[in-house]
Amino acid sequence: MQSGTIKHWNSDKGYGFINVDNQSEDVFFHVSTVRLSQPINEGQRVYFNSERNEKNQLRATEVTSNELRILETADSKSSVLNLAHRRAKNTGRNDSKSTQTNHKIKNHRNSQHKKSTLSTLFSIIAIIAIAVYFFADLKTSFFADGTQPTTISQTSSESASTSNATAITGDVQIDRTIALIQQGGPFPYPNKDGTTFYNREGSLPTQSQGYYREYTVPTPGVSHRGARRIVTGGYPPTIYYLTIDHYDSFKKLEVN
Repeated sequence: MQSGTIKHWNSDKGYGFINVDNQSEDVFFHVSTVRLSQPINEGQRVYFNSERNEKNQLRATEVTSNELRILETADSKSSVLNLAHRRAKNTGRNDSKSTQTNHKIKNHRNSQHKKSTLSTLFSIIAIIAIAVYFFADLKTSFFADGTQPTTISQTSSESASTSNATAITGDVQIDRTIALIQQGGPFPYPNKDGTTFYNREGSLPTQSQGYYREYTVPTPGVSHRGARRIVTGGYPPTIYYLTIDHYDSFKKLEVN
């Protein structure tokens, strides 16, 4: 069982991507695997199971807003399969072994009850752990946002870098992000900025995995990461792309 937030959702095509907690690789999901009690929205928190397909891509097998539901569904499927298997093996046995069969079924039920109790306990522990992690990540992001202007203006060299980049687009946040990329940070979201951009939509020219990296462009008045990103190619970067609509479209930037 994993958790994360919906990073991108294409309602017309019925697919999207999940931004996984504590993992840089996103997970693809299709509307047929979604079991949510409310409409699908970007930024929505979900729990899911996933597996890799024949192309080694991570795909969600079930997506829900209730963590316990996934765990209980898995236990239920396991119980039904085990019971069916026992019934098949017992087919054809004579009546003299019926007492022994009943005894085995009773032991199996007791075992399933114990497993269910343990699963519930593990679920509670997992929820507490996720809550602690989420609070810590939120605190880190808030601190980074609050200290970013001070960090950038600490030295004259950093101020000069930001000033030189202003002529690129004229947008203060975009040009400041470009300056941070060129000087190696510090970035407002250190756990996300600089991670691999997988180009799953195929909007950019095809390159080897790890060629593209993404960085957050802060949006004034928005408390979360927003929809603006700069995607660079090469390391160190030799090409820059800007998306303001969460990867739906890209514009190439002329950066020296």
